[in-house]
Amino acid sequence: MQKFSKQQKKQFDEIFQNKKTESEIEKEFYKKTIKYIKFIKWLPGLKMVWVGNSISMNSASKLSDIDLFIVTSPNSMWFVRIFVTFIFQFLWVRKTPKKHAWKFCLSFFATTDWLDFSKFALDNDPYLYFWILYFKPILNYENTYELFLEKNKSWVDFWEYEDVFEENKKYIKYKKTPLITRERFWVGFLNNLFKKIFLPKTLKHYEKIWKPFWIIINDDLLKFHNWDIRKEIAEKIKNN
Repeated sequence: MQKFSKQQKKQFDEIFQNKKTESEIEKEFYKKTIKYIKFIKWLPGLKMVWVGNSISMNSASKLSDIDLFIVTSPNSMWFVRIFVTFIFQFLWVRKTPKKHAWKFCLSFFATTDWLDFSKFALDNDPYLYFWILYFKPILNYENTYELFLEKNKSWVDFWEYEDVFEENKKYIKYKKTPLITRERFWVGFLNNLFKKIFLPKTLKHYEKIWKPFWIIINDDLLKFHNWDIRKEIAEKIKNN
């Protein structure tokens, strides 16, 4: 069971220069996120959208991008991913190699079958622990945020931070599931079709960059973060 104290959280905050309260720039990022989630909230299979990293940790700058973690129902992850990517690309708000400030980073998708993050946690993982703690849910259908917290109780102890999770829930703007998001048989068909088309390209790129351990590609998780600093952060907090 992993557990990190308030003192260790202070160390974590110092490393990333996290502020105690959000600044005007974080508020603007949230406004933009709420505005554009409105364009995808209707997608069948969509269960949750969170903001993470610098914005959720109150350490954003004018050059920050907007990291989203998107959760779907089983057998709809590729469907949701392709449509979210297309919509954000069409609206000119998707992050690109040349333009990332104020753009949406779509590098983390999971189904409700992969909400237990112990599957890719390190033995000592303060970064992942506080990363989870700081997540801000903006869209939360069918209590998926609460399900996520329940799924992770097997490997993390958050008892000191229950107030933080309650505060996080105040960021939820979309929680009434639209009728259109109910499962449809054609969603599974399109999901399998998109997977058949795009998975080979994804795996080819994965092999090209020598299969780094921090990238995960399977039927229930697509995690494409460019770099993994968890070991480095674990060493810093342990040594302090």
